[in-house]
Amino acid sequence: MIMGEYWQLHDEAALQRIDRAAIHLLTACGARIKHAGLLSMLEEAGCRIDWPAERCYFREALIRQAVAHLGKPQRHSVTIPTGWQRHHSLGHSGSFPHLLEWPKGQRRLATQQDIREMAKMAQMLDEFCSVGRVLTCAEVDPRIEPLWTTMQLAAITDKPIAGGEILYPQYIEPLVRMGEVLSGVPGDTSLIAPCDFFIAPLIFDQQQAACFLEKRKFGLPNVPGTMPISGLSAPVTIAGAVTLAVAELLAGWVMGYVVSPEAPASGIVASGSIDLRATTACFGSPEALLQDLATTQLCRRLYGIAITPATGYTDCTKPGIEAVFLKMLPLLMIPFGVAPEFCCSGLLSAGQDYSPVQQLLELEMQEAMQRFWGTFDVNDETIALEVIEETMRHAATNFLETDHTLAHYRTEQWYPRLFKRLP
Repeated sequence: MIMGEYWQLHDEAALQRIDRAAIHLLTACGARIKHAGLLSMLEEAGCRIDWPAERCYFREALIRQAVAHLGKPQRHSVTIPTGWQRHHSLGHSGSFPHLLEWPKGQRRLATQQDIREMAKMAQMLDEFCSVGRVLTCAEVDPRIEPLWTTMQLAAITDKPIAGGEILYPQYIEPLVRMGEVLSGVPGDTSLIAPCDFFIAPLIFDQQQAACFLEKRKFGLPNVPGTMPISGLSAPVTIAGAVTLAVAELLAGWVMGYVVSPEAPASGIVASGSIDLRATTACFGSPEALLQDLATTQLCRRLYGIAITPATGYTDCTKPGIEAVFLKMLPLLMIPFGVAPEFCCSGLLSAGQDYSPVQQLLELEMQEAMQRFWGTFDVNDETIALEVIEETMRHAATNFLETDHTLAHYRTEQWYPRLFKRLP
């Protein structure tokens, strides 16, 4: 068993200072919300609306009220029980635009055949607990693409089908009805990703707002997302980017509270940093990880709302050692309270490319990590004192032929599927 208190990135005074700055942004500068219906609801809740500018100025009292209502007690320590299984439950979702073929290195838009082949891969491998819309098919009209893809998956798999990103509000009700047919559960929303992302700084566009409102009709949780890029769409300083990220999350929670106050709340932070040498946004940089971690800790400690850092983004464009490094770097956040999991999504090129080769490599690394986190049992059978004594009495030099080794080697040791240990 692993146990202990979470590390803290900053003291309470620093977090309170960021909180006050985020509240100031929302009350003094407001958020641009490009949807008249949502602005009307916020105005009725007491917010000041600049209609020509489509800008909402939030009241601090409403922000505090929403957070107090949505927040729940959060753990500040970790306990990971002993236990390990060979197969890890791996998700399969994302709606990413490009497929990266390897070793050709060919990056292309996904075809109908690609959709079917990726579904067959996830259906075949025991490690995948679901089959999802991991790619967006470029050969199908985008107005019906999520429905078409879901039908293809349903014809291939008997596993649960995971949801994907929602770009148009008219997708939502048909996907709910399709989910009901597939699962037999009334109001099944499992085919719909609940998150709604802001455009930094503090912009909620009309299409996203329409999706947000439609999701509330079907009872989806309120999951705002924030993706500031320090030096580009946010200040270049880490504290400034965190302040903006917190302000966007707060705005999302207030909107959800006004529209559907009993909907559970969480959030996603997927910040980046600008590399001024190459003028590219980096989502796997140490600065981006610090921004995500600080935002996560502040929301948990001050608001009692758990948010998830999106650690699966990597900036490299092909599988290899750089991808491995960038995928492993977020593990530094585990002592601070981030879930002890390795993001196994197969993403490259900052989330624009999906590589099944990369995902299988990540699966191998994830299973090794899960074995480590499973630790080990301490009892008479595992200490094996009698086995050691018996072996020594016979002047043996190894334990290969003992019944104890035969009984425990599969449950005690992890054996890679792809990595080769042979000389």
